[in-house]
Amino acid sequence: MPNIQPNRYVLQAQNGFDKVEYETSSFIGQPTLVLTLGSPTSPARIFTGSQIRTVGTEIGTLVTVTTEMTIDNGSTSFSVLIPAISLKNNADHEAFTTEAIVTSHSGPNSIPRTGVHEKYNFIPLKGDASFIFTVLQSALAPLAAE
Repeated sequence: MPNIQPNRYVLQAQNGFDKVEYETSSFIGQPTLVLTLGSPTSPARIFTGSQIRTVGTEIGTLVTVTTEMTIDNGSTSFSVLIPAISLKNNADHEAFTTEAIVTSHSGPNSIPRTGVHEKYNFIPLKGDASFIFTVLQSALAPLAAE
């Protein structure tokens, strides 16, 4: 029985405004993350390649992007925890729930200078994991068969 790892995750919060689309490898061979937060009029932000950081942990893969950066007052990041999922075949998909975290990081000139330096906002998400073929994967498939 095949053990296919999903490469596309589409997630949405109950409010309907917060959305995440994460692909581990896009048509150019790099990961992409499309993020919409806040309201129906909020623009989608697109992150690619090295803008996306992943860390494997025993509770899943933590996928993080920096959404705001200042030199002296800190930054904001968005992270989503992707659980380990196996699909039965290429056409299969799997529904799952997870959490996203918006983290506000204080900077060197933040006031007060002491105390807690990160503040977290947790966002429950529901979504779907699937496997999609990309142009690059289709082109490399004959080479892998050799």
